[in-house]
Amino acid sequence: MEDFVRKVINGDGCVPPQVCRDAFESKFRTAISVEWYARDGNFEAIFYKNQLEHVAVFSPSGLLSEYKLMLQPDHLPVKITDIVKKRGEIMSAVLRNRGNALEYEVIVMDKDMKRSLILFSGQGKILSIKEL
Repeated sequence: MEDFVRKVINGDGCVPPQVCRDAFESKFRTAISVEWYARDGNFEAIFYKNQLEHVAVFSPSGLLSEYKLMLQPDHLPVKITDIVKKRGEIMSAVLRNRGNALEYEVIVMDKDMKRSLILFSGQGKILSIKEL
């Protein structure tokens, strides 16, 4: 149990290759509270910058393959906010950049307390809806 708590608080203790650490440092110089995780053969850095949580995923060769920014709901584009608010209350919002394509992941809870994950394109088009 103690090992589980330590991993939740401090990351999983992985030390990514130097090339990943160098790539991270060059892209996110002002990052604080960095925690590294090994996931699916990649290295994930969870950190804070400008008081917002960020996630950066690096390949073992140091390539930044995905980047996520946890958003306040009022930072979503108006087009997305208008669509989501018709479905219920916004629980969380994430801006995701994968392969230079922007997407928004929004979790919404309806009046019956059912949650859904709605994936939007960068232009605000619904790409998928998944019940949680």
